Amino acid sequence: MAMRKLLFSMLSLAVFAVGSSAAEEVTVTMAGMQYKPATVALDVGDTVRFVNDGEANHNVFVPTAGFALDLGKQEPGSEIIHKLGKAGTFEVECVFHPQMLLKVEVR
Repeated sequence: MAMRKLLFSMLSLAVFAVGSSAAEEVTVTMAGMQYKPATVALDVGDTVRFVNDGEANHNVFVPTAGFALDLGKQEPGSEIIHKLGKAGTFEVECVFHPQMLLKVEVR
């Protein structure tokens, strides 16, 4: 009986360790009229830290249906953190600089 309890406890810990993982945070910079990196792949629950390292105002705007988002004007030196809430693929744009594009894949 004691051996069975020990085995059950060990299996429970193994399942918990495999099933749990910490959320990841990726930093995307905005400078030189581009997002860097230009593509990110993350999991639901992960976060993206948008950092304006440039000298101009930028913003984070997502027009994709189901993912629509506008984080507003981001001044030089500022940071915004956004948590990814659902799976899918969308594109982030800067309304001030239309050539700035970031592709985000959420698994």
